[in-house]
Amino acid sequence: MALLGIGDKDVFLRAPNGQTGLLKEGEELGGVKLLLIGTNRVLIEHEGQKKELTVFAGFGSETLLPKEKEKTQ
Repeated sequence: MALLGIGDKDVFLRAPNGQTGLLKEGEELGGVKLLLIGTNRVLIEHEGQKKELTVFAGFGSETLLPKEKEKTQ
């Protein structure tokens, strides 16, 4: 599975089965659903788990996953 590129509201993705295609948020390809597009990363759902795929690290590389709240003792 790989994020090959991001262009505005489109993502070029390769699914685990080798299928490659252009997706918009909410669309699915080869069992991978595109949930959210960021600056250099996307949030996907695959086999019931949310995962991030990145193009590169650097400017704009904040996580898209929900942030865990700190536990108070």
